[in-house]
Amino acid sequence: MKKLLLSATMAALVASPLLSQAAHADDSNPLDNFYVAGNLGQTRYRADVSHDNGVFQNVRFGWRWNGYVGPEIGYVYLGRPKDVSNNVSSWLKPRAATVGVNGKYDFYQNWFVTGHAGYMRSQSYMGETIGNGGERAKSWNNGWFAGAGVGYNITSNVSLAVNYDNYHLLYGRRGDGQSHLNVAAFSGSIEYRF
Repeated sequence: MKKLLLSATMAALVASPLLSQAAHADDSNPLDNFYVAGNLGQTRYRADVSHDNGVFQNVRFGWRWNGYVGPEIGYVYLGRPKDVSNNVSSWLKPRAATVGVNGKYDFYQNWFVTGHAGYMRSQSYMGETIGNGGERAKSWNNGWFAGAGVGYNITSNVSLAVNYDNYHLLYGRRGDGQSHLNVAAFSGSIEYRF
């Protein structure tokens, strides 16, 4: 996952200034339209577990062509749902690197809507505790994500938004049986544009 994140970061850093220069040939600032955003909120797992929510954290870096659409990379933590029944406790702790596209449209004065979607490479830790003993496992899988938000531009560089994202998570190992989960994330975000 570190190699994937590093490769995606390098690709975005190399490509974005070139695209920015092409879009703004007369602009002297090649960093124009770059942004960094952070989300904090709550996840809700669409699964039959006793504790199906957790803390949602996300950080994204990206660039928008003419301020509208462009690539982004990020890292997301999807909480830690668990199920407790009959002296058995099982839990899941997924996180993922993301690569995708994003868009932003200012529709009324300082108000805007956003959207993003793409590919995620997840790392999931799974565990089960029975009495005093237990098991742990780790798996790497592919998935996808998509989300939308609405927000307000406080200044020309800073904006706040509320967001809904859906992460289609695959966990477990292929030989041991893989499972699919949809994870809904509700969050607030702050974005800084360079």
